[in-house]
Amino acid sequence: MFDQYFQGWEVRPEFQPEFISLWEGWLGPGHIHELDQVAEPQWQRFNALLKLVVERYDVLRADPERSQVTLISNPDEITQSFDASMAKDASQFVRLVIPALGCVLAEDWDFTYILWYKDQAAVDALAPLVESAGLHHFRRSAA
Repeated sequence: MFDQYFQGWEVRPEFQPEFISLWEGWLGPGHIHELDQVAEPQWQRFNALLKLVVERYDVLRADPERSQVTLISNPDEITQSFDASMAKDASQFVRLVIPALGCVLAEDWDFTYILWYKDQAAVDALAPLVESAGLHHFRRSAA
């Protein structure tokens, strides 16, 4: 199943990105300082999202190093403390496959997750969970 979603460490090119963030769009140069002002309560919204997704769907954690996926049985397997999250590098970012929606939910830089999808139905299905967690989603063209 890994190969249906990934080529090595990257999501396959036929998937489109939808960005999930603390903000409604890209911060831009005039607001980039807001990244430094994110505190643990804001950051915890991502853990809230992960818990909601695991409660609603079967979720598989991708391991690009081994080219495999494993079922997440408990959201605590993928949530982290604020300090642990701030200290990790990109190779430790969580990459999740949601087979029922045919999509990947991947942690990224600057308090952003990316929903990689082929079918808009995946975005539509996850949008209420994103909003319930107090987050926003937008496409690349948002500014």
